[in-house]
Amino acid sequence: MNIKKIMLNLLKSTINKHKVDIQVKDERLYLSISHLGFFPVEKYMILKDRESGRFLKGKIENGKSVFHLEDIAELNQSGTLDAYISLRFYSKYLRKRTVFSLGNQGFNSYSENLNLKLKSFKTKNGYLSFDVKKNIFTQSMSNIKSVGPNFYLEGEVTQFSDEYSVKQLELIAIRRDNNKSYGYSLEFVKQENKYMFKQIIMIDKLKQSLDLNSRWDFFLQIRDEQQRVCYKELVDMTGYTDFSKEEDRYLLANDYEDNFKLIIYVTMGKESLACWFTDNEQYTKTYNIARGKTIFNKVCEQHPINKKMIFFESFLGKSYSGNPKYIYEYLLENGYDKEYQFVWSYQGEAVLPGNPIIVNREEEDYYRYLALSKYWISNIIFPVHRKREGNVYIQTWHGTPLKRLGFDIEVDGPEKMARENFYLESRNWDYLLAANNYSRDIFQRAFKFEKEIMVNGYPSNDVFYKNDKQERIEQIKQKLNIPSDKQVILYAPTWRDNESNGSWNHSFEVKIDLEQFQEEFGDDYVLILRMHHLISDQLVLNPSKHSSIIDLSKYDDIQELYLMTDILITDYSSVFFEYANSKKPILFYAYDYQLYKDEIRGFYLDMYEDLPGPVLHDQNQLLDAIRNIHRVEEEYKEKYSEFVQEYCSVETGESAKLVCETVFKHQ
Repeated sequence: MNIKKIMLNLLKSTINKHKVDIQVKDERLYLSISHLGFFPVEKYMILKDRESGRFLKGKIENGKSVFHLEDIAELNQSGTLDAYISLRFYSKYLRKRTVFSLGNQGFNSYSENLNLKLKSFKTKNGYLSFDVKKNIFTQSMSNIKSVGPNFYLEGEVTQFSDEYSVKQLELIAIRRDNNKSYGYSLEFVKQENKYMFKQIIMIDKLKQSLDLNSRWDFFLQIRDEQQRVCYKELVDMTGYTDFSKEEDRYLLANDYEDNFKLIIYVTMGKESLACWFTDNEQYTKTYNIARGKTIFNKVCEQHPINKKMIFFESFLGKSYSGNPKYIYEYLLENGYDKEYQFVWSYQGEAVLPGNPIIVNREEEDYYRYLALSKYWISNIIFPVHRKREGNVYIQTWHGTPLKRLGFDIEVDGPEKMARENFYLESRNWDYLLAANNYSRDIFQRAFKFEKEIMVNGYPSNDVFYKNDKQERIEQIKQKLNIPSDKQVILYAPTWRDNESNGSWNHSFEVKIDLEQFQEEFGDDYVLILRMHHLISDQLVLNPSKHSSIIDLSKYDDIQELYLMTDILITDYSSVFFEYANSKKPILFYAYDYQLYKDEIRGFYLDMYEDLPGPVLHDQNQLLDAIRNIHRVEEEYKEKYSEFVQEYCSVETGESAKLVCETVFKHQ
């Protein structure tokens, strides 16, 4: 490698570590840059207008870059400026977004000469940006406290021009998802150019719109003598207190009827005032995640990343299963444990092979090890929507989609509301696994994902192509006390977005007469019930009535259940794409097909034209299909073959190997 390439690599490493501190003095913005090394190259700070793309460029000299506020006002009088650092090395420019640091927390400046407000904030991806706004009012909050389920606030507005005569101050609450708004008049007293305000905010005014998990933003609004709105901005909490600890953003947690809470909190990034109506359980979980983020941030700042540590999580730490499990076991079988340290997020009772470090999602160690690990492997989502420089995130996902995902969802519901979290998370993914080209195309669109998608099948599907498959089936049946002479039917439905009883808890009613099944099929079959992980706590069986029916909703690895299953019954779950690798019959029990299609989620495929089995609408049709399963197999033989060719053709039993050889450098 020549000297120029060595220098370029050193500069890339250096630019990733830079930090910026902010100060305004004499109508100038001073950016102090540290951790840039002593390389003799041209160095610049750039402030780029997010909307227009225009920018200001300031040379870094003696560790400082200076911008005149007048130039900033000319560039943008109302909008967002993103901060970058740029290094010039010969003819090459290296540019990098500036990471937000705690030293920038609470920066807020106002120029009376320019009527220009400049405020730093942390973007959703953890970078430094500035909110620029030209107006003649500034605001600050001095006190917020609980008054029963309500809250009291006081603060002040400063006016820097006589252009308007202030007649009324209002607090406006606007609900984020539907823009419903309610106003509160604020009592105020004028002292020279300041307006001191205070008010008890009665939450019952919002009562008819306080749906569970609704979130509201608060705006301060000013009207003049003609009742015209001359100022309206989010309530600014910058400088109210030190928010270096994420959990400190939750200012109040007021009890509100039964098991509910009204949370008054400060948003991350914009540092504005908001409220959230939720239940006790969801608040506790969210608050604990905030505490975890504080630990995560602290570890990131104080400790180097461990380049030989791999962090695994499957289904939010609830099971040892899925693609993460099969990648992990490939690494173990091929000696990677001699070089890498493994960490598993796992809350179950199984003894995991390989003696990994085990952490619980609800505890502090989870966030410590997540911050330390270079490699992240997950099949859903982490609670921290940022990663460190040098992190490699392998998102394995967990199925081939029949139901619409992410930004493809058009029907309102919890999945549509959650897609913003998946979008933020997907900005961190370095690799995304897909079982086929069909999935790849959907993932690119639904997650707005532009990095590498590995279309090599799923590691979890390797089990269908192993030489010891029959031996493993016998072992699994023995472990579960299933007679070897009985065939197995697996019922694995999905959850319904519309059957919710609070937060992400969902109910589900089994639409099969279990006693009739026991009476008619109990001698020949065992029926395994496998509910979705969101509804697995809702099912109760009576062993005396249902001796041939087993609830294995909490059995860690559905892949093992696939192996020994002779007939799969599902509805809209993606499980049938994976099970099709077995070439065994599939029945689609879609008793609420039209409702699900039109009002709950919607589909990518035509269930009647594209699926490798019959779509059944009631229990009589389902039981008849089981009685005549050989006829069903013959009827769908050709369509099944076409389906496997379309969606399973890249599965060869080598997926885990291909993933590991691509991502990990094994010595």
